Amino acid sequence: MNLHSLFLGGLTGYLIGSIPFAYIITKRRVGLDVRRHGSGNVGATNAYEVSGKKSVGGTVFALDFLKGLIPVLCFAWLGWYDPMLVLLPALILGHCYPVWLGFHGGRGLATTAGAILVVNPAMLAIWCGVFLLTKKVKNQVHFAATVATLFSIGLLVLLPSELLQATTLQFSGLAQQPSDLTRSAIVTLVLILSRHIEPLLSLMKQRKNS
Repeated sequence: MNLHSLFLGGLTGYLIGSIPFAYIITKRRVGLDVRRHGSGNVGATNAYEVSGKKSVGGTVFALDFLKGLIPVLCFAWLGWYDPMLVLLPALILGHCYPVWLGFHGGRGLATTAGAILVVNPAMLAIWCGVFLLTKKVKNQVHFAATVATLFSIGLLVLLPSELLQATTLQFSGLAQQPSDLTRSAIVTLVLILSRHIEPLLSLMKQRKNS
């Protein structure tokens, strides 16, 4: 990995990822700062809850999803495979910790889904499956997201490189770099985890005190 790849993937990913669509759209549509209402999360769910409008939540989700999908798609099309390995976690870093909002962003799920869809849809499907199953057993979003993310990290660590190669889309150009892709994906998942642990611990504390 050379400095050009680190700079191109890192800077592009962070700047695009840090566009706070939930903040911008909620502010323009209903005049409210999404950080100061509801859960305070700069994401689609809180944008919907704060605005009371499905159109706002749906628009934010779509834009956050495309914020992950389009840059990865463009890098793959241009053949910028090494920079893409940096782009993936940089997009989520920007979304979760945007400099424009004092490093207070969203939880990164929609953006990650858009990015991973271009690279390895099977991994996305597994995460979603574990999330939905966990949420059905214990109806708590942060808990389900944490379990699904931890499961995915464990799977990436234990998964044979041949299987990761087989499930990675050839178009992405990363099928022949399973070790590098594993590291990139794990960093991405750890960033997601970092934004779910605090609300999960707060919820557990509230239930303990109640």
